[in-house]
Amino acid sequence: METEGAAPPPKNPPRRPRRRDLNALDPYLEESDGQDIGIPEVGMVFNNHMEVNRFYRRYARRVGFGVSVRRSSFSQEGTCLYLELMCCKGGRPRYEPKFRKRASSTTNCPARIRVKLWGDKLLHVELANLDHNHPVSPAMARFLNSYKQLSGPAKRRLRMGGPGAMPVEEPSKMPVDKLGALEELLFGESKNHKFVERGRLKLQPGDSEALRLFFTRMQAKNANFFNVIDLDDEGCVRNVFWADAWSRAMYEYYNDAITLDTSYVVSKHDMPLVTFLGVNHHGQSVLLGCGLLSDETAETYTWLFKAWVACMSGNLPKAIITDQCRGIQSAVAEVVPGVRHRICLHQIMKKAADQLSGLSEYKAISKALQKAAYDSLTVDEFEGEWSTLITYNGLQGHDWLRSLYECRFSWVPIFLKDAFWAGMSATQRSETITPFFEGYVDLKTSLKQFLGKYVMILQSKYEKEAQADFETFHKQRPPVSKFYMEEQLSNVYTHNMFKKFQDEIEAIMYCHVSLMNGDGPISTFNVKECIFLEDGKRTMSKIFAVTYNTEEKDITCICGGFQFSGILCRHSLSVLKFQQVREVPSQYVLDRWKKDFRQLHVMGRLSSDVVPDNRVDRYDYLSMRCLQLVDSAVLSDKYRLALRLVREVEKFLLNSNTHDDTQPRIKSRIPKVKPNTVTGQNLVNVVTDNGNGGPKGPEV
Repeated sequence: METEGAAPPPKNPPRRPRRRDLNALDPYLEESDGQDIGIPEVGMVFNNHMEVNRFYRRYARRVGFGVSVRRSSFSQEGTCLYLELMCCKGGRPRYEPKFRKRASSTTNCPARIRVKLWGDKLLHVELANLDHNHPVSPAMARFLNSYKQLSGPAKRRLRMGGPGAMPVEEPSKMPVDKLGALEELLFGESKNHKFVERGRLKLQPGDSEALRLFFTRMQAKNANFFNVIDLDDEGCVRNVFWADAWSRAMYEYYNDAITLDTSYVVSKHDMPLVTFLGVNHHGQSVLLGCGLLSDETAETYTWLFKAWVACMSGNLPKAIITDQCRGIQSAVAEVVPGVRHRICLHQIMKKAADQLSGLSEYKAISKALQKAAYDSLTVDEFEGEWSTLITYNGLQGHDWLRSLYECRFSWVPIFLKDAFWAGMSATQRSETITPFFEGYVDLKTSLKQFLGKYVMILQSKYEKEAQADFETFHKQRPPVSKFYMEEQLSNVYTHNMFKKFQDEIEAIMYCHVSLMNGDGPISTFNVKECIFLEDGKRTMSKIFAVTYNTEEKDITCICGGFQFSGILCRHSLSVLKFQQVREVPSQYVLDRWKKDFRQLHVMGRLSSDVVPDNRVDRYDYLSMRCLQLVDSAVLSDKYRLALRLVREVEKFLLNSNTHDDTQPRIKSRIPKVKPNTVTGQNLVNVVTDNGNGGPKGPEV
């Protein structure tokens, strides 16, 4: 029989918090306008574990690191007794079996905060370590799992546009009435007129207006956007070229080897798009300009190259890769005669399938052609293989093969080993070249459709580069060997390029080194490599000659792998191992593939400035220097600092008390956090909601 005044047992007793609850991202954690919430300090007091969690995660988000729960203890009623939060890179790296090769992100980082429940029923900070043993970056924090994983309710709020939802950027509305005259000049055709004549750009209905609006918006967004239109005598459009501000900025870094991709023109897409491409320090393609061409004549490509060179302020690349086309070859010789020109081997092999598929012995001829191109290590070896190919198959009168042989110095790898190609253009049978806009452009994509998603495409590409930066600085690939040279480059190379170096390290096991001649400091070796064929079962052996100078630490392999990609080949590494050389010589550790390549490039700029005589030239030079400053600000992840400095510079220049010879001085204004020392509780402000879903920090 129940007692009359007894309270019924609770239907839903409080649930003890789980670790995944503490790790779930609260959408209200996002800081607003860079507000400083203070730093963790011993002596801070919080009402409950949620306030601790929110405060520390807001602090971590501002600094640029992720948060994990190291230890926690809760009572049966759900009261937090003990909580320790640490940097997500805390803990020792745990390498998995080599065949899995998952990158490790832990570095045993000591940064952490520990709170404990005292007798006053408040959580007191007993430990606050703010030191990290790895780089932190607020700009890369969004890639951390701590800020990518949302709880179910938070996801629903974000989808429904509730509090914490990401703002949707609306397309900017630009006035177009002032551009009517320009539109009439560039697109002077009637609405029903169709471009079908040779030498005029074929535009579909709506393309002309879409192109005009695209140029208007891009120029209004950034004055460094470049575009030029080629008109015929009747004012009709023949060709178009443009490059956005980011492409022009990236060319300053990645101008050693570029590719002109004309695959959309060759394959007769509705949109005759061509792209200039480079390769960044992660090995990813970088867009350096776009064009729309009316035909494939030498005159058209000459105009295109002139427009592109003008866009890049006359700075020529060191090497360029193009498709096999007489018009392109003529244009390259005329516009950039001193630049090393290479014809894409992958494109040649694709054309070979079209040109030779009708022959009765096509498979044997194709195999012989690939053997001559890919496997020849010397000029004599290539000439012998080519002669056998032609003679044995009776192809002396084949026009396409004759023209291919005449330009052999531009496409056969054996003739191109003396130039750096940044790993561009395939040299292996299994390698392919992927267009920059792969997956976004098909045979029927119109210009209007393409321009409508152009900015979105570039944003996705930039995001991939940012993701690669994050993985480079916050993750570490497990070693595949005990060689010190692997550890040496793991600390300097980007994640992707270090993976390529590891592939060469692993291949050392298939290489056998023999000393052939040791005359003084220079020694010659033969490296016999066991190569797996395409089926993965059969093997073949091939010998590579390697020369090593013990005094100069110079090493040269006949395969030319380092000259092509900037990564030492397996044959050279085998010789270094044979000679008991622990480190990769410094001349073979290229800045081009280092994590901080762009920072090194900026610091390597000439410090001396020019002083033009007239106002126009001074304006142009100051504009260029300001763009370099913008790039430096983006690289350093100090966006808000850059804005403050810009405002200070504006005030300084407009001050009537300054003159041209005034020496600028930048005063250090690093704020110092003053702990609140109110008697009893020293964190009254910390536990107060500031309207952004997080606690306030001590007043500065």
